[in-house]
Amino acid sequence: MNNTFSFRRFSLLFSKHTTEYYKTYLLSVAVLLGLLTAILGFSSYVSGGPIHEKAQLAIFWVFLLGAGSIFTSMIFSDFGDKRKSISMLTLPVSHFEKYLVAWLYSFVIFQLVFVLSFYAVDFIVLLIGNSGKSQGLKILNVFSAEENYRLVFLFYAILHSLAFLGAIFFEKIHFIKTAFVVLLLCLLAVLINQPIADALFDAKLAKVVPFVSLGVEEGGRYYLIRPLPSIEPVMFGLSLSCIALLWIGAYFKLKEKEV
Repeated sequence: MNNTFSFRRFSLLFSKHTTEYYKTYLLSVAVLLGLLTAILGFSSYVSGGPIHEKAQLAIFWVFLLGAGSIFTSMIFSDFGDKRKSISMLTLPVSHFEKYLVAWLYSFVIFQLVFVLSFYAVDFIVLLIGNSGKSQGLKILNVFSAEENYRLVFLFYAILHSLAFLGAIFFEKIHFIKTAFVVLLLCLLAVLINQPIADALFDAKLAKVVPFVSLGVEEGGRYYLIRPLPSIEPVMFGLSLSCIALLWIGAYFKLKEKEV
């Protein structure tokens, strides 16, 4: 029998995890639906019915990234409890199968449930808000290629990989510790970005945003420099590479866990 992956072992583990945590997950979905209803309903009330597409997008971003990061940071919480940790580590399944169950729930299943929940609430709220009005429903299309709204899923993958590694790396208060480390890394990037930009450009720099844009003042005029469109595939590939490395790091950190 394959010691790394067996579909039968994996399916039994997936079923065991679902049976043990489905009540918690259903309660979490109910809370998510309630919060989405409250925020979208309030936005509809303030705007007089319809909700602007950008406002819908902002709510989608905040809830997907926020709720997803919190959920992912708790996916390995059993390993922080000695009693539950012994039970998890002595299960006759491989580390890869444990890893895969956690990854599927926190990355694939969470996004699927979130998107379905958001659109269900958004449609109902807009339908009620637009009742008796002539204009049609303007529902956010987060999969639109024209507006690049799909970037939210790339950002979620980045945050997920960070939270996923933090969830197995730290034993307690995973979300807070991971968020603190990410904040320090972002602060470090901002601090070292300015000196590097100053060394590369012989000009007065007004605004330097890492990986986004560069502002230059020359002759009393202000110029904003952005990356060429041709560089976007390179940045996308680098992002995917970093995500994959963090996921791989989380797997090997899980393999270090012993009874």
